[in-house]
Amino acid sequence: MMEQSSPLQISFEGLSYSVKVPSKDPGTTNGFARAIRSPFRGAMYQDKEILHDLTGTFRPGRLTAILGPSGSGKTTLLNLLAGHASTGTTTGGLWVNGRPTSGAGLRYLAGYVNQDDVILSTQTVSEAIEMSIILRPPPLASSFDDFESTNDKTLIANAQPLLPAPVTLARSTRSIHSEHNVLGKAPHLPADSLVYDGTHPRCTQAVDTFGLDKCKDTVVGDSSAKGVSGGEKKRTAIAMEWVTQSPVLFLDEPTSGLDAHAALSVTHHLRSIARTGRTVIAVTHQPSSEMFEMFDDILILCDGHIVYLGERAGLTDYLARLGFPCGMYTNPADHVFNSVLFDSSKFRGEGQASGDMHSGQSVGERTQLLIGEWRKSKEAATVKAFVDAPDLTSIQATQFRRTSSSMVQIKYLVKRATRNALRSKMVLRIRVAQGIVLGLVVGLVFLNTQNRPASVQTQNFSGALFFSAAAQTIMSILSVSDVFAQERVVFLREWRASYYGLPAYFLAKNLVELPIQIIVPIIYSCICYWALGLQKDGIKFVIFTISCIAVNLCGYSLGMLLAVMCKTMSAIVAALPMVLIPLMLFGGLFVNTGNSTAWLRWIQWLSPVKYAFAATMKNQFEGYVVDGQPLGDSYLKTLQLGGFSIAVNIIFILGIGLVFWSLAYVALLYSTIKSSGGLRSAARARSHQAELLGTPDSRFVSITPPQTDLEI
Repeated sequence: MMEQSSPLQISFEGLSYSVKVPSKDPGTTNGFARAIRSPFRGAMYQDKEILHDLTGTFRPGRLTAILGPSGSGKTTLLNLLAGHASTGTTTGGLWVNGRPTSGAGLRYLAGYVNQDDVILSTQTVSEAIEMSIILRPPPLASSFDDFESTNDKTLIANAQPLLPAPVTLARSTRSIHSEHNVLGKAPHLPADSLVYDGTHPRCTQAVDTFGLDKCKDTVVGDSSAKGVSGGEKKRTAIAMEWVTQSPVLFLDEPTSGLDAHAALSVTHHLRSIARTGRTVIAVTHQPSSEMFEMFDDILILCDGHIVYLGERAGLTDYLARLGFPCGMYTNPADHVFNSVLFDSSKFRGEGQASGDMHSGQSVGERTQLLIGEWRKSKEAATVKAFVDAPDLTSIQATQFRRTSSSMVQIKYLVKRATRNALRSKMVLRIRVAQGIVLGLVVGLVFLNTQNRPASVQTQNFSGALFFSAAAQTIMSILSVSDVFAQERVVFLREWRASYYGLPAYFLAKNLVELPIQIIVPIIYSCICYWALGLQKDGIKFVIFTISCIAVNLCGYSLGMLLAVMCKTMSAIVAALPMVLIPLMLFGGLFVNTGNSTAWLRWIQWLSPVKYAFAATMKNQFEGYVVDGQPLGDSYLKTLQLGGFSIAVNIIFILGIGLVFWSLAYVALLYSTIKSSGGLRSAARARSHQAELLGTPDSRFVSITPPQTDLEI
């Protein structure tokens, strides 16, 4: 059974939304001429209004479907209300139970299910749901009623309200604290007290409620690995939001791509969620007649305007009054698209009558007719009455969505990343094989170089050591950039949904990746060092290994930076030569950096390959004697690798790696800011939550609520 939720009514009036789009140069009509115009000329933009003066309300306990043709503004409206619109200009008013707010404020009360279900492919269904429970515990209003076990209460105690903690609630009481304490920090227990055994009762309930029992232990999968079906994946995504017990739920096309039965099943679950008192709004494309009957309210958008908002049962009567009668056995949703918004009479046989007095009208004429008729209709007046007299029930701080403490986030994300790495067996095996195969190749090609003539030794050792530095850099860049590029979309989606913060993700990901970045160069060094015939000295072997590890870690940091900035693996591969070739050219082997072109000589100081090559060459050739001749020192002087010691070269490698690592974090932070439309801050969060917890807008206080017969 689903728990009841405190009602929240969402109202908006005069809501408009516009974005900047490139405008055509009025002085240039030729497209090619516009394309080659001066690059020093500033871009020209104009405002494009997507939503026009919308007024409406979404009531609790009801499932509302947003219908409309492609490009009508359905998803834009949903994103705007849910706080997912990162660009553009918004005007108009938005209220929750009469309290003024914005999409950014509504985020603290609402869950959001995206059209494309982005879930880590190596997670099972139950693991994905449990992740949502652990990282985003239910609001405190329902926590102590729904969770009775010690493990559950520990999870709740470890949780904090979502950016920042808006309420202080002792575990020994269920009462809501006074407004004086509302913005205090919630207490939490140490992260070590959190027990995670994969059998959370809330997860079991979600699996049973959404019919996921048969696939609960199946990985989600992706295009390259078979997993659950599309319907099961969609229900999993909805279950991940349902377990947070958010009083409001937004869904963007939850039935797209599903077969008729799966779509009907999803709609049934959404109606069940709405019946618990939650406000559920879903963008839907072409629902079947069975699905249509499950909706309580219908909102139809056309060209960014509302052309209908009201009860589903009243839609056909309203359209009939406008001259668009719906046939007895016709799906009203099909009728809206085929006979109201568009004229499909030209697709019918000549002997079939459309029953439409507006047959032959253009799309533009129909749109203007529908917009004008709606604005003067009694249904629009009814909607306005509900907007003017909303439910003014107070919003409790315990209803806000929450996120777990940083320690809980890090602990869980480390476990998940480790599990993800171990389940990607092929990738893990290949990364280990890289160290083995390259070590064998280098060792066999330059086998026993110490037994060869002096000139051959200098050439072979130089080539082998330079290759070692370059290979470790390239291997680490490619391995980590592929992983980060694949998970980047998952991270941004989960971060936007407030599963965790950027520091927790970045730290956990690095803690899991670093061991493999250290193990692979150790394997490589153990194989190739002795096969090459380098000096048989334990200390020198350790120095060589440390140099390989250092340059591998530097490449790892550079790979992270490229993955964050380039977004896709194809872009990374395209950018890699531009980055690597200059670093390798000035790596100390191809170009004598001491006598290179003066104005390009500075590049050598940015090359980790050069520092690694210098460290390993000095490790091998300092004091190296061949046939009684001090060959090593004179050869190093010829190469002009710089006067830095081995230790200083290694420190420089690690320093460059730290810079790349820091830039990767900054680039990822910029990505989060760009995707959310601004930097999340504690002060801004407190401001949004204070508005929601405050008194209703003064315009609503003295207004009498609408009569019960004025229902939409």
